Amino acid sequence: MNLCSRKHPANPHSIILALGLLLALALRFHALAAESLWEDEIFTALQASLPFHALLRQAASDIHPPGYYLLVGMLARMFAWLTASPSATTDWLWRMPSAFAGVLAVALTWRLAREWLRREVALVVALLLAVSPVAVHYSREARMHALFLLLGVLSTWTLARAVRSHRRGWWLAYALATAAGIYTLYLGFVLPLVHLIWLVAYLLMRPAHAPMRPALMGFALSMVFTAVLYIPWWPVVGEMIRLRLATHTIAHSSGNIAALPSLMAQVITALGPGKDTTIWLWLALWLIGLLHIAVGAADNANVHRGHFAVLGALWLTVPLVFAALSGDPRVWHMRYAFLLPLYLIFVAQGVRALTQLAVHTPSRQDAFAIVATLLVLLSALQVPEVYRPVRTAWREAAAYLTAQTRPGDVIISDALFDTGRYLGYYYRGPAELTTPAMLVATLPDRVTGMRVSGGRVWAVTRFHPHAMAAVQPVVFRGLVISAPVLPVYDATVLTESVIDLMRQAVAAAPEWARQMTTQGLMQPDARVTRAAAYLFLGDTLRAAGRLTEAIAAYQAMLTDDPNPPGGYVALAEAYVAAGRFEDAVHAYQQAVARQPRWQGARAEAAAALANAGEWAAAAAAYQALITPEHASNE
Repeated sequence: MNLCSRKHPANPHSIILALGLLLALALRFHALAAESLWEDEIFTALQASLPFHALLRQAASDIHPPGYYLLVGMLARMFAWLTASPSATTDWLWRMPSAFAGVLAVALTWRLAREWLRREVALVVALLLAVSPVAVHYSREARMHALFLLLGVLSTWTLARAVRSHRRGWWLAYALATAAGIYTLYLGFVLPLVHLIWLVAYLLMRPAHAPMRPALMGFALSMVFTAVLYIPWWPVVGEMIRLRLATHTIAHSSGNIAALPSLMAQVITALGPGKDTTIWLWLALWLIGLLHIAVGAADNANVHRGHFAVLGALWLTVPLVFAALSGDPRVWHMRYAFLLPLYLIFVAQGVRALTQLAVHTPSRQDAFAIVATLLVLLSALQVPEVYRPVRTAWREAAAYLTAQTRPGDVIISDALFDTGRYLGYYYRGPAELTTPAMLVATLPDRVTGMRVSGGRVWAVTRFHPHAMAAVQPVVFRGLVISAPVLPVYDATVLTESVIDLMRQAVAAAPEWARQMTTQGLMQPDARVTRAAAYLFLGDTLRAAGRLTEAIAAYQAMLTDDPNPPGGYVALAEAYVAAGRFEDAVHAYQQAVARQPRWQGARAEAAAALANAGEWAAAAAAYQALITPEHASNE
């Protein structure tokens, strides 16, 4: 008997799924390194390149936990691109983990949807996620959002398998996936909360003969194991909470819940697939799918699936409520791509519900296929926007400077979102990269050497400076390089030019912040951005010995952004340099009030000197208290 004589016809659903995964792969890897890393991606490369202990120390003061940085850092060391000079190749490698995570998320989302819903619905979900502009966008970034999207689906799927099978291996997998998610984003703490409420709903709707205790016990033990896995990072979380409470930055829920509708609109717009009115079509389909599952029954068994509707509703709303109640404005800048898998599951189910209501049998399947195809195409039409370059051309600008600069040259930059740090990631030329203040401080001794070596001063800014005869602007996407045409070796002239450039940066900051927000690349606060420019201006004026003007710049900085303690430290140091010790003490006290780490016995001793009117001694005591940590944070 020939067991191979009969060939099984290929399953069309399997073929379409395979093509969908190939499409997801192609969209995520197409021209992956066409643009240089943008600012946050460069931060990823810098952070992940740190030694293990330094990485953990840095992550402890970051807004994200260390999981993603540890993962990509491990891959960078394993495949030896960590020591390579930044290039298009290393840019591709840094983004590669996110691209693979995005493809795996498509496959896993299909698997999750297939276990609860009909296979054609699961197939549509996979195709929608494959061509989702938001999912494609974040799968092409060297950031943690695609990984968190994958881990959110993985955590949910393993929990579902654990509840249905009661196998320990699935509970272990759930604990590992949940812990990995919390190590990737702090927002991962909402996952077990959502899952707990969903599990309760699932157990309440279970058949009468199904046991409840194994599921509750398995979930409890999984949470204990997750907490154990997170033990190394609990002290950091505790310190973050303590600092937030100490500085009174946790807002009252009654004052922030009103922001929920605005945040909901922002997130629905972010989920796409576009920025026009069609996004509300997706939301309407999501709601229809949610209601259809809530009131309907399973397709393949007479078991109610209302618990799945609970999960879908919680998946979208709980993170938004958390953001609205947190009182942290940075949460509004969160990337909510991880909501897409379950969001699109209910969108697809909404399409099926509509076609069931509107079309008579046997044409329902055809109608469903037609409408679903139109949705996939509508989403796919938005994908080309992902590939249109809007990001800063750091790699190209650095390559130009590397080719044009020579030993003895100096490159300065403005303060608009750490221009110097990101340029320095790519730049490999012979010139010295320094701050405007450092250049001004060293000019009296530097100009003689520059005259001998023929050294020149270059400037890199995120705005177009005023035209000058001595420089020629060279424009790159998002950057302007002021290339020196005529060498200038007069320290006074150079100092005035640098100060003027910093004043221009202050004036340009709000418009630059607005443009970044409009482009969707970043969401910098205009006043905070201008405060950073004022800080650079104040530092430069102080280096030039113009203390009165420096103090005025620092005061303007604190008017725009009165929260960071470092701003008060800068103002206090300027007051000390001007001999205004009483004013310096008051500024130091403002800094200490905003930084709980500086509070304690030493701060009380400095305050006692101030109360006694010994202003110079009090200023020195505050300076001794603040300087070590302030210097380490610079």
